[in-house]
Amino acid sequence: MAEYGNSSTGRENTFGKSLMNYVNTYLPYGSYNTLDTIEKLNPKFAEFQDTGSKKVEALTKHSVSSNTQFNNDSPSAFFNIDTNFSQYMYANVQADKISRLRDYRVMGAFAEVANALDEICDECINKDDSGCIIKVVYKNDELPSSVKTDIEEEFQKYIEHFELEEKGWEYFRNILTDGELYFEHVIHSDYPEAGILGALLVPTELVDPIFGNVQNMIIKGYILRKPIFDPTNPNKILDYQLIPLDKNQVTYINSGTWNENKTMRIPFIENCRRAYRQLSMIEDSIVIYRLARAPERLVFSVDVGNMSPPKAEAYVKRLMQSYWSKRTYDSSQGGQANKFNPQSYLDNYWFAKRQGSEGTTVNSLPGAANLDQLADIKYFQEKLYEALKVPVGRLNKESAINDSMTMLREELKFAKFLVRMQQHFATGLKNGFITHLKLKNIWKKSDLKESQFNLEFTPPTNFYELRESQKLEIKANAFNQMTQNESISKTYAQRRYLKWSDKEVLVNREFLRKDREFEWELSQIQAAGPNWKKAAAPGGGVEGQPMAAGSPGSMMPDGDTGAGAPPMEGGEAAPPEFGPPPEAGAPAPEVGTAAPI
Repeated sequence: MAEYGNSSTGRENTFGKSLMNYVNTYLPYGSYNTLDTIEKLNPKFAEFQDTGSKKVEALTKHSVSSNTQFNNDSPSAFFNIDTNFSQYMYANVQADKISRLRDYRVMGAFAEVANALDEICDECINKDDSGCIIKVVYKNDELPSSVKTDIEEEFQKYIEHFELEEKGWEYFRNILTDGELYFEHVIHSDYPEAGILGALLVPTELVDPIFGNVQNMIIKGYILRKPIFDPTNPNKILDYQLIPLDKNQVTYINSGTWNENKTMRIPFIENCRRAYRQLSMIEDSIVIYRLARAPERLVFSVDVGNMSPPKAEAYVKRLMQSYWSKRTYDSSQGGQANKFNPQSYLDNYWFAKRQGSEGTTVNSLPGAANLDQLADIKYFQEKLYEALKVPVGRLNKESAINDSMTMLREELKFAKFLVRMQQHFATGLKNGFITHLKLKNIWKKSDLKESQFNLEFTPPTNFYELRESQKLEIKANAFNQMTQNESISKTYAQRRYLKWSDKEVLVNREFLRKDREFEWELSQIQAAGPNWKKAAAPGGGVEGQPMAAGSPGSMMPDGDTGAGAPPMEGGEAAPPEFGPPPEAGAPAPEVGTAAPI
């Protein structure tokens, strides 16, 4: 896609003032009267220009493979692409895109395909223990806690606009069938610093992305085709008004899959097109066959004696005609009439028998005997489920959950596929969240970077968690076996086999110390009762309640169990008060003079 001029501010280069002239020149939508400025069509265009992620553009600018003469910021970088514009902007003919999406939606309504898509969507929206569907995950601890608090608060405001709990299932279903999702960011014209105030789902068939490079990797913006309805007939569309949208004005989520020419995003349901066609055709053919073969048929063997062949044939035909018709009352004729009976004609056979054979006989042919054989249907159903990556075991609703390794491997692959879908969705939401933070001026104020955090959906919990527990069990068994060897350090085994970090090792040591303190306190309670602290104070012994060995009451100050307590019998010091346990993600606690890990 051509660049749109040079400017010291760079505003024209992103989706500049000459866009409408460019679109009017190359888009095959017919004549269109271009307005002088984009702001007249999209008043909020300027508010989004300097927001959003710029990582892809920055990488492409310094790339050897992607930075070509067609992608540079040069006034002469344009294409003569009247006939091949679809290579740079897909679905350039509005009717083609609508018919394509209609075909996908019809496929999605097919019973077996709908069941498979429901299985996928049901597993994509999950809640964790705190009730969160998606959350912010930080890649390191370099961000201050105050900045994290601001990010968390703004993310909760931002994500509520999408209503994932109520509409998340529908969003994933749209991605599977349409391949794309477009959310328009709604802001206040007078108060853009308030950030994104809402997200409006735009119909997929009305929006197209504009790509800024030959590889169709960099999106410069979007074109919205706003229908213009007939005032006298609201169901009739007179024309479409082309409205440019800045790339940061839209949250764009796609399937992550291109077609063979890399000109359009195709939905996941395209994988099952062949299997869907085969299954629907085999079902139709089986129904037709069984309808035609289901009734029983009669075989008439007519004795014709020694008649000549022509007379025998005529004789059989007279019998057939008399059998095909049945007498009925005809009001128009005022009496009885012979009425044709097509059922008798289709269901029976007539054969002539020569002299010397048996007399006339009537036998019956049984109907189709294989009506209960559905192996071919089940084969194509399994093929359809495999094309949609849904475990075939879920096809049979009456089968119990199988925990065998074969089923687990199939379910694990399905869970990984769901996680990939969630990551595509989260990536689009992250770009919109960055736009929100930049509008709120939090991004610049806190000097944030895209690499400092990610958005993650709660992964599917079915067999995915079972596999994770199995992996943990394998690590624990390896750790236990290696620590039985006295020549191997437990600390090294924790890092090598349990994959613990240095901080996690130190946190574990701190918890071990707390556990020992708690065990010591329990021993005092068992020996001296619940008032052991008073009994341990000078002169506070309770008659009939001896102190635990090594803990004479005369050695404890009144009410003091901190680290500054005088030494106990045997050189031991009284334990300090229990404080809050350290968190796994918190900085490493102080552990005295222990050597660094």
